[in-house]
This record gives sequence, structure tokens and C-alpha cells, in this order.
Amino acid sequence: MLQCVGSRDTDRPYCSRICCAEAVKNALAVKELNPDADVYVLYRDIRTYGLREEYFRKARQGGVVFVRYSPEQPPDVKVVDGKPVVVARDPVLGREVEFAPDFLVLSSGLVPQAGSEELAQMLKVPLNSDGFFLEAHMKLRPVDFATEGVFMAGLCHFPKFIDEATAQARAAAGRAATILSRETLEAEATVASVDPARCSACHMCEGLCAYRAIEVGVANEKTGREAAVVNEALCKGCGACAANCRSLAIDIRGFTSENISREIAALLD
Repeated sequence: MLQCVGSRDTDRPYCSRICCAEAVKNALAVKELNPDADVYVLYRDIRTYGLREEYFRKARQGGVVFVRYSPEQPPDVKVVDGKPVVVARDPVLGREVEFAPDFLVLSSGLVPQAGSEELAQMLKVPLNSDGFFLEAHMKLRPVDFATEGVFMAGLCHFPKFIDEATAQARAAAGRAATILSRETLEAEATVASVDPARCSACHMCEGLCAYRAIEVGVANEKTGREAAVVNEALCKGCGACAANCRSLAIDIRGFTSENISREIAALLD
């Protein structure tokens, strides 16, 4: 068994978490079916998360051989006469060892699902640097997105075990139930407000809004004049649009330009 295939490298620097535990459990299963089988696990670091360290202890006691390799000298796999041959350097022996296994099992890394970027844009939710979905807050809102009413669970978040995915799915269902159980929902009062008379419909605010809460549309049906229109249900009142509006047409309710100017003047007096 060869660990960390396509994982913990330049392209995918993260650990896939489940590979080591599953490899150790499979090694135990092989030994249980055939106690005379020779099972070798070539690894960088054995990472049996949680209480799964017990499997590693049982595997070593059961005769499974663990051979560590360094990232600088990974195992070399080739095919000779139609059979796999693995050459690895054993740091304990200080020399290369060669394996000619009947079965070569590769623990390949988990990758984000194809199409995640398109889904993230459609739902207006963020991805992390590895391509997995990013929660609103790791501790306070672990299954929420910054976009209200959208929740996540499972491998879309990051590689995890079935019990972890199940617990997260229950949490997401509970969070969704807190919304579905209400007859009405309160919207945030501190949101952006647009003065159509000042707006030049330059579309700059559309590109700045992280929540896609503002877009240019027809503000006056009689004249057909365009201006920015705010979707108050989506707006978080971050002020990015107001701070960058060239026409000074956007204010945040409770934090208008006049209010802020008077506060600054009062502080300077």
C-alpha cells in the first residue's frame, strides 16, 4: 500500500485525512482473511485521526510492516513483465528495498468535485485556496455560508470521515430547520440605500459587492433612467459600494455621509 498519492504535494498541499486510517483498516482486513499474507505500507506520516490510532497499534501487532519514505525520495513504481515493482529507500536500513507485490494499492488524495467554482458563483459562496467550500466561521458558524440560508455538509467542506460528515449533515439540517420553522424572518436594517437622482449607472458597485446584492436596473419606468438597485434581503451593510461610489449616490442607513462628516467634525472640535 502506497500512501499520499496525489496528495500533500505542490498541486494539492492538503492532507486527505481518511487515507491512512482506511489503509490500516484494509491491512487488518487482509491479515484477517489470510494471516500468512505479507502486507507493507509505504508512508510519509501515518495520520490516523481521532481514536483511529488503535487500528495502527493492532496492525503493527498483527505483522503489518510500515516503511517510511521521505518526500525528497518518494517510492519509484514501475511495471516489469506485467507486474508492479516498487523501489523505496528505507531510512532505518539506510538502503533501497524492492517489492514485487501481488497487489499494489494506491491511497490517492481526495480532490474537490468538478464544477465547484460554477456552483460557488451561482450560490454566491466562497471557496478556499484548495477549492473546497469555506464556512462563515470555523467555530461560531461551522455549517453556514456568509450567504444567508445556504448551508454545507460533507466532503464539499474538506476531506472527512463518514461519522464527521453525518454529524455535520445533522447540524446543517438543524440550521435549516431554524429558518423553515419561522413564519417571518427579520432582515438587517443597516443596508445600502441608493439615491437614483445622483446615480450615474457606472456599474462599479456591482463588481465590488461580495454578496451580489446590488445591480443596475431601471429606477424610473416613466423615464427609463437606470440606477443601482439594492436587494435588501442580500445586503450585509458592509459599505464597500458606498465607500467607492464616484457619484456619492450610495449611503448605508444609519451611517450616511452627512452623519460621518458630523462625527469627524465633532471629534476635531
